[in-house]
Amino acid sequence: MNSTSISLRLAAGLLVLAGSTACVTENLTTGEMVPRGDQKYPFDKVQKNAERLELGMDKREVLLLLGSPAEKDESGNVWIYLPERYAVLIPARALRLEFGPEGLTEHGYRAIVLGARL
Repeated sequence: MNSTSISLRLAAGLLVLAGSTACVTENLTTGEMVPRGDQKYPFDKVQKNAERLELGMDKREVLLLLGSPAEKDESGNVWIYLPERYAVLIPARALRLEFGPEGLTEHGYRAIVLGARL
């Protein structure tokens, strides 16, 4: 094989990989992207409503504001809201909330690079 055919095969492989990793779940009726995991609302809506988060809010208040998260830890005290895309090729961010006995104790965005949250 010459270097041109190797380069073409590599480029084709990268395109297939890019296409398969950039896939999102789409509602076939509406064409909208479906939130990941158990997340109720699209990430754009979560980000907009997250501007109204306040420390001390209880879980019920946060659920009313942001809807259910995509993921929770085993204790139910760390909630993660995720964008619809998996951030493999284009970095993204996830919203992370932490609750304690007094309600919401911490919230902020964490980078997602190559599909892994930092």
